[in-house]
Amino acid sequence: MLGDDFWCTYPSGDPRGTFWLQSCHMVHCTYNSLWMCNFIHPDWDMFQSTHPCADFHATSRKISGCPVYISEAGRNHNFSLMLKQFVLPDGSILRFRYNALPIKDCFIEDPLHEGKTMLKIMNLNKFDGVTGAFNCQDNCLHIE
Repeated sequence: MLGDDFWCTYPSGDPRGTFWLQSCHMVHCTYNSLWMCNFIHPDWDMFQSTHPCADFHATSRKISGCPVYISEAGRNHNFSLMLKQFVLPDGSILRFRYNALPIKDCFIEDPLHEGKTMLKIMNLNKFDGVTGAFNCQDNCLHIE
């Protein structure tokens, strides 16, 4: 796994809030993918499809090129989120060929702390390239 475990909430409390913790997880996974994808298949960890940040996590996992799995107890999944994010209307799934990597401007700016740069990740599938831009400084409810 490339980041710390997905936590619904930080056990000791997080002074910046639960949503910031979700952003921290995504930033760590993105940068660790950059270094580790040369010798392992990255794993961005599971998430909960009913968590307030589920869209944030689902969108990043979709682009990540990694396995996607969720961690709720049975029958507690948000299937509409999962199907909306991961399955095309014809039932097919667009798999990415590589691991998501940060876009160049994220190397010299801090998308988690500095207040102006979004985390941008990209990946390629069979047909096209995809870029995701994530506001990791405010909270996970703002997906661009």
